[in-house]
Amino acid sequence: MADAMKLVVLLAVVIVCGGSTVSAEELFMVGGSEGWAVPSEADFYHRWASDKIFQVGDILRFRYKHDSVLMVSREDYEKCYTADPILVYRGRNTHYELNRSGYYYFISGELEHCEQGQKLAIQVTSSDMNASPPPPPDPPLKPVFHCADSEVPLLCYSEFRASKYDEY
Repeated sequence: MADAMKLVVLLAVVIVCGGSTVSAEELFMVGGSEGWAVPSEADFYHRWASDKIFQVGDILRFRYKHDSVLMVSREDYEKCYTADPILVYRGRNTHYELNRSGYYYFISGELEHCEQGQKLAIQVTSSDMNASPPPPPDPPLKPVFHCADSEVPLLCYSEFRASKYDEY
């Protein structure tokens, strides 16, 4: 009997929630199977990121050997300037959670690697931007006047409807 009650409660929760699920963050393996390494083509990381949608809460995973990942400003990204990073990651397996919308810039900590194209620029959107827009507000109620057609002094009353075309 208790198990049946739990099932009924669970079913009620699913019905009330509309069967919707909360979307979880997505894990992106930077560079795919190539990982974070000197690319064979200078635009490799640009092409890798171009078909992806990055959202707040997603995670970038950098896999690398004998290197590092620097988060830098746009200017430092464009110049491959490694001396003044925002963040430095060393190791072989770095996870970075995208915690705000906007642009992120990552470069290799090795100047020569960055100059050969080991750098990544992405734009992150808020998950709210993908939500459906709210429905339009209900139109304001307008008074509709009804007057009795009789010989006695006019008898009128009013009611409120969304528009004059709402007939009951």
